[in-house]
Amino acid sequence: MGSGSPPTLVFGLICRGWTASIWLSLFGSISIFVLGPLSSDAGAQYYIGTQAGWTGLPYQTDMIEGLGLVPVQFNAGYNVGARGGYRLASWRFEEEYSYRRNDVAAYGVVGDSTNGVSGNRHTHSIMTNVLYDFAAGWPVMPHIGVGIGAMDVFDGLKIPSRRLIFNDNSWQFAYQAIAGLRYEINTFLALDLDYRYLATTESTFRIPNTAVRYRTGANTNNFVASLTYRFGAWPSDLPSTAEQRAP
Repeated sequence: MGSGSPPTLVFGLICRGWTASIWLSLFGSISIFVLGPLSSDAGAQYYIGTQAGWTGLPYQTDMIEGLGLVPVQFNAGYNVGARGGYRLASWRFEEEYSYRRNDVAAYGVVGDSTNGVSGNRHTHSIMTNVLYDFAAGWPVMPHIGVGIGAMDVFDGLKIPSRRLIFNDNSWQFAYQAIAGLRYEINTFLALDLDYRYLATTESTFRIPNTAVRYRTGANTNNFVASLTYRFGAWPSDLPSTAEQRAP
């Protein structure tokens, strides 16, 4: 992608149709990091965390103008990211950045020559998530959640047998569903194991040096482990004044 002045870049992003999701993420950030401290709940606290895991990109097809549906297979990949948020009772409100990458394994129908095919599909996402923890007094606490935001989908593929090179990116509206388990290591640290289904609206790409366009998706299955640090402690986690004074 070529570079340009900031006003030109902003206008281009608006034209790509993802402004609404960015504004939603921005509103989520303001709610979490500005309005959060106004809460009168004594158990509220901020947190930050890092995450990494496995990403699968199944059942992908490219709808190429004049050619039709072409299946694409990808190898298992990885994801890494970071998040920060605000916990209020059983609710968590967070902002998440994550990166995923899957290398291409095969392109085209069975029997089609794709010798030497190489490339990958990778994405950058910015999500606003809402999660609910089911506090039942168990050592491991289940949770569910949803998220919305924006994802930059990059498609890069080289097919020597067809003399084709795919190299384009597209910002899209993104959404995800979350289910997982949390283990509280101590007052400040928590370990989360999540399944996250993260997908986007359909992306449209251009094939370089041609007038041909193609459409494809980026629906991913993600298994994510994250370590979270919580600023401050819940009142119930701290010893009482009487206990502190006891010999």
